[in-house]
Amino acid sequence: MSGLTTPLKICQSTNGNLHVPNSSDDIAVLQSALADSIEIEWEVNSTYTAQLTAYDDGSEAFNLLEVQNFVEIAGQWFVIKQIQPDYSGGMTTVAVTLSHIYNEVSRMRCYGADAPIDWGNNGHYGGSGSSSLEVASDDSSQTQQVLPQDILKAMFDGNNWGITYQVIGSFNAVNVDSPYASGSGKDFLDRIIGAWPDCVIYPDNLNIRVYSHDEFYKNYGHRLDYLHDTNEVSLTYDTTSMQNCGRLVGATYSQDSTSDTGLPSGAANKGAAAVQRDAEKYLGVPYVWGGAGGSRGGNPFSGMDCSSFVSQVYKDFGINVPAYTVSLEGCGHQVDSPQTGDMGFYGSHGASYHITLALDSSTMIFEPQPGENCKKEPISWYPPSWWERNDQMASIVAGSDSGNDSGATTTGSKEMYYFAPFWYRNQESYNRWGSFAGGDITSDTIQNRDEMMRYADTQFKLNPDLEIDITLDGNAAPIAGEVIRVEVKPKHFVTTVPMVGYTWHPYSKGAATTETFNSNGKNILDFDNSQTRTVNDIRQQVKTYIANSSTTSSGQETWTESEAEQYANSERN
Repeated sequence: MSGLTTPLKICQSTNGNLHVPNSSDDIAVLQSALADSIEIEWEVNSTYTAQLTAYDDGSEAFNLLEVQNFVEIAGQWFVIKQIQPDYSGGMTTVAVTLSHIYNEVSRMRCYGADAPIDWGNNGHYGGSGSSSLEVASDDSSQTQQVLPQDILKAMFDGNNWGITYQVIGSFNAVNVDSPYASGSGKDFLDRIIGAWPDCVIYPDNLNIRVYSHDEFYKNYGHRLDYLHDTNEVSLTYDTTSMQNCGRLVGATYSQDSTSDTGLPSGAANKGAAAVQRDAEKYLGVPYVWGGAGGSRGGNPFSGMDCSSFVSQVYKDFGINVPAYTVSLEGCGHQVDSPQTGDMGFYGSHGASYHITLALDSSTMIFEPQPGENCKKEPISWYPPSWWERNDQMASIVAGSDSGNDSGATTTGSKEMYYFAPFWYRNQESYNRWGSFAGGDITSDTIQNRDEMMRYADTQFKLNPDLEIDITLDGNAAPIAGEVIRVEVKPKHFVTTVPMVGYTWHPYSKGAATTETFNSNGKNILDFDNSQTRTVNDIRQQVKTYIANSSTTSSGQETWTESEAEQYANSERN
C-alpha cells in the first residue's frame, strides 16, 4: 500500500479529559490511513470536520480508532465522533468521522448567578457555586453592553480543559440579551456570533480565536482564472432567503395609568433629603449604555445610563417615567431654576441627548459616559440647556421627611412604545429586486426610529445569495478568509471575493481542493454586468450574421425580431 497511505498521529483520550496531546502522552502512529480519503471540511462559523478511511494492519494505532480519541491532521487535532467498520473480502476497513477539537467546548457547562448549584466535590469554574435555598433573581436576563472578550472571560477563564482565547481586531461594545446566562461553551460562542455577525471564530487547536471581519479576510494578491488555475467554476444565484422590508418594533416602557404622589412600601421617605439620599446610593454605579434601571427593569447596580438612572430614582418613589431622554422631556414642565428632583436636559427640545438630576439648586448627580461612574458635580461645571419639573416628584420633595412610609402606591400601568411600530423597506434593494417582505424586526433596547431603520438594514437580506464554488487544479492548501480575484473571462465575469469554506485533501496527490466564496452586493453587480456584456456580444453576433446572410443567401434575407431574440436566448443559455 506504499504511496496510498500516510502516517497520522493518534492519541487515546485519558479519562475523557480534553487537552492538546503532547510529548507526555502516549502517541501512536497510524500507518494505514488511505491518503486520498483524508479530507478536511471547513465552513465559516459552522463546520470544521474531517474524515478518513483506514485498513486493519494489526497495529496498536489502528485499534485506537475509537470514539473520543484524538487524531492529528495537517497540524490540527480532531476528535473521533463516529466509526463505521466494514468487513469485506477478508479485509477490515474503518470509515472515521472527526470533529475539530475546539468543538468539544459544547461539552463544557458554565452556571452563572441565574442558576445556583451545589458543586459538591466536583471542580468548577465560571460560576459562584452558590447553593442557597433562596431562589436568585434572574439578573442575567437583562440586556448588557459587552465586548467579545467579556463573554469569553466569563466562560473560559480558569477552565481546566486547556482552552485559551484571543480577540484579534477591534470590536465595538453592543447590547446583548443575557450575555452571561448559564450554558455550554458553544452557547457562549454562539452569543458572540449573534452579537457581532461579521466576526469569525477560527481556532488553532484549543486556542479559540475571535477575529473581526477586517482582520480575518485578507487579500494576499492571489487570483483564480477559469481555464488557467481551474477547469470548474460553479455559481449559485438564489433569492430564497431575501428580505428587504418588514414591520419594525422597538423598545417599550411602563407608564402609570393613574396619578400617584405617594411612596411605595419600603421606599425612601418624603422630602428633599429623602430624594437626595436615594439618588446618592447609586454613586459609583458604572455607566452602561442601554443598561438596567427604571422602566427597563433589572438590577440598577449592574450599570445604568443617564436616562435609566433618572428613571430609577423616580421609580424608587413610585413615579414611572420612561428611560429615554427625549421621552422624558414630556414628563415635566420647564422651570427657570432647579430644585431637588428636577431634570436637566442637554441639547435642543425634541432632540436632547443627555440628562442629569438636581440634588439641590447648585448640585447635580448623573451617569456621565462609558468608562465612568455615577457622580456628583456642581451644576456650574456643565450647566444643562434647560430644566424641567415633574409635579409628582415636586410633591414628594415638598413633603415632610418624618419617616412616615405609608403613602399611596401606583394602581396600574400600561406598556408604551417609544415609537409606533412601522413598515420599512430598504429603498435601494427594493428598486433593484422588488419587494421581499418578511417577519418583524424587533429590538428590546432601541428607542429611536432612525436607529431602528439602521438596525433593520443589518438584519435584512438585501441581495440574493451568490455562492461561487471553484475546484482547483491540484490540492493546494487553502487559506481560510483569503480574499481572491476570480476571473471567468469567457463570461466577462471578474470579481473579488472572500473564501468562506473549503474541502481539502492534505495528503492526496490526485484529489482537488474545492473552495467556496461568499457573495456580497458587489459580486452580484459584477455578475449582472457580465450577463449584460454576454447578451450584448450575442446581439452583436446576431446583427453580424444577419448582415452577412443578406449578401450571401437567397430566400428570406432578414430575420424577424422574435427570431433574432430566440437565437440570442439560445446562445445565452
